[in-house]
Amino acid sequence: MTIRFVCLANSIKEGGRCLAGIQLNNNNEPIIGKNGPIWIRPICKTQHGKVYTHWVSHITLLDIVEIEFTGFAEKTSYQSENVFFKDDDLKVIGRFEKHKLDELCDNHYYLFGNWGKALSIEEAVVLDHSLVLIHVSKFEIIEKNDMDNPDKKKIRLFFYHNETQYDFPVTDPVFLNLYRNNPRILNVVKSLFLCVSIGINFNGLHYKLVAGIIPASLNSNY
Repeated sequence: MTIRFVCLANSIKEGGRCLAGIQLNNNNEPIIGKNGPIWIRPICKTQHGKVYTHWVSHITLLDIVEIEFTGFAEKTSYQSENVFFKDDDLKVIGRFEKHKLDELCDNHYYLFGNWGKALSIEEAVVLDHSLVLIHVSKFEIIEKNDMDNPDKKKIRLFFYHNETQYDFPVTDPVFLNLYRNNPRILNVVKSLFLCVSIGINFNGLHYKLVAGIIPASLNSNY
């Protein structure tokens, strides 16, 4: 069976990539369930489900992608979106219109049930999702020292959503490359669509990540 989705994340994950997006019908219209848009995360039978980078390096955010669905992954509480697909078979068949993203944004007050940077294992267990799309207009890049790699800075995004402050690491490789080439890149951007996800268990916590960054409105050319 073929599944189609708009790519909203193609992020760095444990030596590979995490690909995710919202499922579309054959008319490229978002599929909406009782709790909102239907998200999908194609995974491989690898450690943590990572997808090989060379399989998805041709895919950019807002691409419409088709995969051959081969089965549902075992449900791991919050990661309800995971599905298996035919290896190395990810076809880009078009582009999704950016202006349609607003209707797909999450309307919960907090991101994944709290205002913190992470969830405990107990908090993650009660969630039924691990991906959301939001629209923000107040944001700033923060650079922090990387203790493991002193020559490289950790890039985080500080932003407001529903009057709440958040500060998450950025795992969007395309944005990170653009930012490192031009640290003032967001100066021309008035608002952003962010794909926010929950990471794997790390020392008893599931950290929240900015997995995809899409400029929503600009002051000038991006």
